[in-house]
Amino acid sequence: MTNTLLVNQVNQVDQGEPIILLHGWGMSASVFDPLRDLLSHQREVITVDLPGYGQNQWDESLCFEDQVALISEQVPEGVLLGWSMGGLYATEMARQNPGRFNRLILMCCNPCFVRREDWPFAVDESVFDDFSQLLQGSWQSTIKRFLSLQMLGNPNARQLVRDLMVKLEQAGEPNDAALRFGLNLLKTADTRLVLSRLDLPIDMIFGRLDALVPASVAKEISEVNSNIQVDLLLDAAHAPFLSHTAQIASMVITR
Repeated sequence: MTNTLLVNQVNQVDQGEPIILLHGWGMSASVFDPLRDLLSHQREVITVDLPGYGQNQWDESLCFEDQVALISEQVPEGVLLGWSMGGLYATEMARQNPGRFNRLILMCCNPCFVRREDWPFAVDESVFDDFSQLLQGSWQSTIKRFLSLQMLGNPNARQLVRDLMVKLEQAGEPNDAALRFGLNLLKTADTRLVLSRLDLPIDMIFGRLDALVPASVAKEISEVNSNIQVDLLLDAAHAPFLSHTAQIASMVITR
């Protein structure tokens, strides 16, 4: 990767604001295929492979802010939707480009993914340390275990994990440095101050059964920004766009 990223643009109809989808750790843009297919009947949809995933190469020289700036250059104005780690990218895109994006949707994204003294609504940092250790072995088994954690509580967890692993292998092996970078980002990020200052509509979607982002965040996020619109799906885990695809598509389109 030098100064461009490959993005996938799907445009079935020419109405409404484009929707930009940003995936989570270990995945690629293909994880959004079911949601993209529904959204594309009513909106232009842009999916992005984050640096080091799918079609896009990893550039060790780019810090997080530079990666975000590069992504922003390749996408149009519109609605940002970030899932999990992708929500951290989407939040930073909104911060770097005030007035450019019309709405920010964060799905199963914690402003602090790791528990802190002043933010206990998160997992222990050992969760991400363990995955960093696992990466010394097989990336496939590491991501499969990460997906299994994400899908806990979902009645179709096993099938979803199998399907996602197939998509991932078809998309191409993620870069090892990108995987490690992402785990460190999840471990260290704190977007509370940014979220409190953003001047655009923000929606946050959570799953009550999510093992990675506790449902308690849905209640506490108003302390960060009282204007955030919160939805808690009672029977969803960490990937509601896969388990509740039609419901998520409706929420994205109608608001």
